[in-house]
Amino acid sequence: MQIQKIVLYGKNNQKRILSLKLGQLNIISGKSKTGKSVIGDIIDYCFGGSSCNIAVGVVRDTTAWYGLLLEHNGELLFVARQNPPAGQASTGKCCYQFGVSDIPDSVEFAAPVDVSGLETLLSKKLGISENLFTPPEEHSRQPLSANIRHAMFYCIQGQDEIAAQKFLFHKQSEPYVPQAIKDTLPYFLGIVNEHNLELAAERTRLKRECLIIQRSLDEIEQLQGNGLERATALIEEAKSVGLIVNNVIINMNDYASVRSTLKEACQWNPVDIEINGLDRISYLQTQIRNDEIALENSEIDIRNAREFLNENNGYSVEIGHQINRLQSIGLFDSIDFTENHCPLCSAELNKSLPSTVDIQNAVKRLSDNLSSAKRDQPQINSYIEQLQQDKQVIVDRIKNARIEIDAIYNENKETIAFKDLNARRARIVGRISLWLESVVIKDDSAVQRERMEKKNQRIEEIDGLLSEDSIEERKLSIINRLSVEMTKWAKDLQLEHCNYPYRLDMSKVTVVVDRERPVPLQQLGSGSNWLGCHLIALFALHKYFIQNQRPVPQFLFIDQPSQVYFPPETSDDNVDSQEIRLIFGFIQKITSELSPNMQVIVVDHADIKEDYFQDSIVEKWWDEGQSLIPPSWIQP
Repeated sequence: MQIQKIVLYGKNNQKRILSLKLGQLNIISGKSKTGKSVIGDIIDYCFGGSSCNIAVGVVRDTTAWYGLLLEHNGELLFVARQNPPAGQASTGKCCYQFGVSDIPDSVEFAAPVDVSGLETLLSKKLGISENLFTPPEEHSRQPLSANIRHAMFYCIQGQDEIAAQKFLFHKQSEPYVPQAIKDTLPYFLGIVNEHNLELAAERTRLKRECLIIQRSLDEIEQLQGNGLERATALIEEAKSVGLIVNNVIINMNDYASVRSTLKEACQWNPVDIEINGLDRISYLQTQIRNDEIALENSEIDIRNAREFLNENNGYSVEIGHQINRLQSIGLFDSIDFTENHCPLCSAELNKSLPSTVDIQNAVKRLSDNLSSAKRDQPQINSYIEQLQQDKQVIVDRIKNARIEIDAIYNENKETIAFKDLNARRARIVGRISLWLESVVIKDDSAVQRERMEKKNQRIEEIDGLLSEDSIEERKLSIINRLSVEMTKWAKDLQLEHCNYPYRLDMSKVTVVVDRERPVPLQQLGSGSNWLGCHLIALFALHKYFIQNQRPVPQFLFIDQPSQVYFPPETSDDNVDSQEIRLIFGFIQKITSELSPNMQVIVVDHADIKEDYFQDSIVEKWWDEGQSLIPPSWIQP
């Protein structure tokens, strides 16, 4: 994947297009403050950067969207991201178009997507397959999946990165990035096998299948019990129910004899047994349930009638007492007394006394009520007697029904016993069948064990492929291959200690020179050595990526490699300018060797008077008005 065009969509609806050459060295030469460094920030941002690092100024003030026209395997891809609004570090608004012929006139024609979706799309297009780095158990960090953002560590070198002393790769100075590089670089180098996830999934599946087979074998052993001892117990049970005759001769030490005997016992078939009178029993049981309900209701009626009779008798007695008391008052019938006066003492009363007539009337009413109550008593007694007779009929009916049911059961007693015997035989035949089936499985257990052994062998093979020792061997092999290139190129660039081997230290993410003791990058002196180490490490990695078809974009952006030598105003005759020529000559040489699979984009102050340099220039921003942003975009 390389960059064909960089485009800025202005807020004035105009476009600024920077065209690049594929598979070649591209140089943009110009003076300071013309927007050279912004190009690297645009590339990083459009490849899914978490924040927009483009400096606040003319570019941010005049641009609405940043876009890239990418070429990958002959297909053109367009991706773009919105310029963050004022005060925001980033925005999630992105868009893309695959299979285009050129940059679209407007991003409105592109499909919208968020940053995460853009990363996923570019990762898949680049060929980053499903992968997952799982940290060792003693580490607390989460598993990490390599994507396009991790690939960008090896494709961009900003102005503060290309000659850095303490770090080697893009964004390595940021928190957690060094560890992310350590975790994902093995994938990009192919140290971790491309099919590691598939192998891990296969291992999981095989282990699950082995567990199932082992569980099956364990169950077989459990079913078999203690071998022929279980069969002996089954034979005794079969004899007890008549499945095997008692006088049969069985060699209990002979497996074939035991199996044959039990197999014959399993030939028993149950006989259908019909119990006579079952329908009658069902009818009688229903009748009993109904009669029991009727009996309960009858007892309630009798209890209520007796309570009513008792209340009636009590009422009659009470009325008799009242009549006797009122009749005693009739003694005053012959005494003449004045109204409103006491008949005994003639004292005046506040309330008048009832007259003799009133008393006599009350006595009469009570006598009538008493006569009525006594008249009802024979009828109530008769009703209670009828209820008791009805109750006895129900009791007799229930008794007769139960006698009839017992008779039916007694009549079928032998049939029911035979049915119970059939049930016992069926249970024993089931246990015998289970034992016989387990013996058949046992005969197949050797095959299952052989299958499990083959699966375990494959598991061991996968463990070997995924083992740390195997991974470490592949890593050392790749580091040695990279070291050969780096050491050769260190001599070409005349770096310090170039007579000693240079190598990439993946555990510390730096370059190391193997002298009497290892000398890391940060202990090497001078900016020219730091710059050279960055170049040889990055080009060695890209050469390996290309040769092994690894999913890393095939471009490298370098910002101001000449900064360690001199400012742009220095004459080319200066001795340091010869070192600059050496650096650019080296970049041109490696780019040509890797062409057309390698694109290098360099922005710099330098303007070397060499044919290869001038041929590689895509734009010059030295004269007035020449810069990334056209003068017409800037408001006066």
